[in-house]
Amino acid sequence: MNPKLTILLPVIEINDFLSLAIESLKKQTFTNYQCLILTKKLNDIEIQKLKSYISSDHRFAIHELMLAGVTFALNYGLNITTSEYLARMDGDDISHPLRLEKQINFLEENKEYALVGSKVKLIDKDGKQLKQTFKFFGEDHEIRKALKYRMPICHPAVIFRTEVLIKNKGYLYGTNAEDHELCIRIARNPEYKFKNLEECLHFYRRHEDQLSNIKLARQSFCNISGFMFTELMLTHDLTYLVGVFAYHPLLRKMRKYFNKKIVSNNK
Repeated sequence: MNPKLTILLPVIEINDFLSLAIESLKKQTFTNYQCLILTKKLNDIEIQKLKSYISSDHRFAIHELMLAGVTFALNYGLNITTSEYLARMDGDDISHPLRLEKQINFLEENKEYALVGSKVKLIDKDGKQLKQTFKFFGEDHEIRKALKYRMPICHPAVIFRTEVLIKNKGYLYGTNAEDHELCIRIARNPEYKFKNLEECLHFYRRHEDQLSNIKLARQSFCNISGFMFTELMLTHDLTYLVGVFAYHPLLRKMRKYFNKKIVSNNK
């Protein structure tokens, strides 16, 4: 039978983080899903290791792709799924056992919503909760406003209606901002509503070197600011100009410095 939900799981590296991510999906109380593991061409050792993570669970399928990039992998998965709903998951994150059930129930009961995320907690490489937080925006009007200057939805914690992604042409641009650009396009239609559940249903792992490399930070800035400037030209909404500057690597570095000072002073 066709599953109600497809989970897209792009994978860069076969490691223990991925084992934990897959295990968290196996423990979900909602079980009517398939998980497409989208990865590069693997060698014999990698494929055997990945198969050991999956074990005999028929819901997981490995797709080795010749073309690299998260955007291509996500569009590939979107193109072959026939499920009503489509979820995202990263290979180093952990989902709460109730995540899928809670989000599917919300979408079933609220047909006007295009997608639903949740509150998330940030964890380090050892699974310990970080002091840093992912700012929470719950309601549609809050999320729409925030989209103009930041990404208010944790992409790996989202479930979409598949038809919304298809109608909006899937993922079009970006190497590390494809989620933000997609949500901006979806938000152009006022009939599509956004929601983040107040319960923490996802644990988003932050690596020490994430965007610390100045070259990666600049690449991220170029992608995201380009999307913001496009919307500025289309809508003449100056709030998008705030978004262009908000993502500048120097300003982000300054914000991180002052946030650490505030945390240190409050101890």
